[in-house]
Amino acid sequence: MRANRASLTAPRSAPRRSRPTLRASRLALVWLVLGFAACALAQPFFLPTGDEVYNTGDPRVRADAHGGLHLVYPLVAAAGAVYAYCPPGCGSAEEMWTVVFETGEAGAVGNALVALDGAGRPRLLLATHDSVFYAECSGDCRDDRAWSLANVYTHDGGWELTGEAFALDPDGHPRFLMHAEQTYLGLFAPDPGTLFFACDASCLDPASWRRGLISEQSWLEPTFVYDPSGVAHVAAVITVEGADLVAYLRCEADCGSEEVDNWPGIGLGHAFFDRYVEEIQPSVSLAVTAAGGARLAFLGQNDGERFLAYFECDADCTAAEGEAWTAIALVSGEPALRLGDGLQLVLTAAEHPRLVYTHGSNIYLGTCDNDCVGRSGSDDWGAVTVETGEDLPADDIFLYRGCNVGYWFFRQPAVAVTPVGEALIAYRAEDISAGWTPSAADPTVRGCAAGVDMTLGRLARVPGD
Repeated sequence: MRANRASLTAPRSAPRRSRPTLRASRLALVWLVLGFAACALAQPFFLPTGDEVYNTGDPRVRADAHGGLHLVYPLVAAAGAVYAYCPPGCGSAEEMWTVVFETGEAGAVGNALVALDGAGRPRLLLATHDSVFYAECSGDCRDDRAWSLANVYTHDGGWELTGEAFALDPDGHPRFLMHAEQTYLGLFAPDPGTLFFACDASCLDPASWRRGLISEQSWLEPTFVYDPSGVAHVAAVITVEGADLVAYLRCEADCGSEEVDNWPGIGLGHAFFDRYVEEIQPSVSLAVTAAGGARLAFLGQNDGERFLAYFECDADCTAAEGEAWTAIALVSGEPALRLGDGLQLVLTAAEHPRLVYTHGSNIYLGTCDNDCVGRSGSDDWGAVTVETGEDLPADDIFLYRGCNVGYWFFRQPAVAVTPVGEALIAYRAEDISAGWTPSAADPTVRGCAAGVDMTLGRLARVPGD
């Protein structure tokens, strides 16, 4: 073991249960959700998949300076992913352009990520079980002939790429993180660790990429971003001494070094997740201000009770004891029991937070424009209903044999904000077959085996103020 690699320790502030802003003393977003009517939204629609119809996985979304929307989402039960462009103001799948990428023998894409350079050009990262593909375009990115795709890293399956682990530095150079594979129940798991990958030129050539083992801890479901000065920021869930901590780390230079620990970090709270029963992944999201301040949201737990938290820090964010951070619990107590899979935090042009999250398998957008951590004794958070499963007509066509009821459940939302303040929310819609056998007397019809029979991406538009 090299002790000089980045290693997060459990600071005394991490498990502190006396932090008042992590308790139920603040107004919870969910009460606003239940009490407020939804604002006038554009009708959500299913995301396109080109000439062929595919099931799709978790979508990711970015908005460019003109309000154009760039999305990427994996194909399910197929080997590849879809890049989609939605021009400013588009409100239907018919207005979108798509490019389908095939990953062939490398298999299905588990995570598809998109980042925009300073000119608004998209760069993609696609991860399969044992390969990472990088894609870039030159020219009109709506045309598949403008794109190039290359397998830039192949491994033995002992590494994985989760969360929003792909970023471009201020010069447009791609970087990404991978952590050791998380096996079922931890059985036969490899040693923990986190790799940093970087490329500065000719990035379609695998030889142009360099990598370094920057930590002997696994940074799970990370959000990886750069601020305008070139400082790298990461929020992730890291297991420390048996505790799953929500961690914040930063690096000012030489971020891929294996010899020097250039990633100081701090634990901010205990993460909540439930991979096997509720199928909730570790959920943490990070945004940075122009001055390098950090804004962070996550699903946490305190004494076994889950909550949704929002944290702010403007300077000295890795200082011991976490005194530079101010926080608020947005959803806690009994309403927090319905918090679901996925969230994302972004900032508007005025650096106001927009937080999309899942509650009761429905999608909500939290908004705040003033005192977002309750410094004055009250907070300024409100919420908008993006879409509920009941809003979408129930499926009665693709149900599993023997089932007669369909339900829509939403999860893994992503959000981007345009320069005029519109929020574009993409999320995964799963159709669940359930019910009972219509005719128990018919021996050819077996009992209903409930489960996901269809999974598709959705896109919703919430107008700005």
